[in-house]
Amino acid sequence: MKTDLKNIKDEELFLLMAKGDRLSFLAFEELYNRYSSKIYTYIRKILNNSPASDDIFQETFIRFYEFSKKCKEMTNVIGFLIKTARNLCLNEKNSKNSSHLDIANFNFAYYDKSYENKEINELINIGLDALPEKYREVLVLREFMDFSYQEIADILGISMPVVRIRIFRAKNKLREFLASFLTENEKNKIGKIK
Repeated sequence: MKTDLKNIKDEELFLLMAKGDRLSFLAFEELYNRYSSKIYTYIRKILNNSPASDDIFQETFIRFYEFSKKCKEMTNVIGFLIKTARNLCLNEKNSKNSSHLDIANFNFAYYDKSYENKEINELINIGLDALPEKYREVLVLREFMDFSYQEIADILGISMPVVRIRIFRAKNKLREFLASFLTENEKNKIGKIK
């Protein structure tokens, strides 16, 4: 008999994971299915599609699983996953000490949102990669992962007004970057970025 866990809350699934019984793996699998695409997209966007993205993605879920064996309660599963992925991404960036933009090996994650025009999509991604880290991160969390301002503030450990300012500045910088490449018709499409 297969157990349906789709309607169970994250917190309850985490409790099932922590027990270590037959349902433990099924609970982990359900949480993985709920959040893996968002975590993968986040990592790929933050690391500019680095080859290390896949390793960090796996390490994020390994740490989540190991944490369930140590801690019996969790109130924000997606927050924990994003914080873990963020810390691993920061460690990767610090270990490389690289600040250049490598556009040559740019590949699009198949989980990314699609856009009407492939060329515009490529420009948006290049512009996103060119943003300073603090702006790119909040924009990815907001636009690609649909987190609220408060959730972003909690994840990053900054105030909500700082989140709002960074998102505003990130969007302006992205619009400025794109303006020089686009026709008037394409600018109108991009102008709809919230």
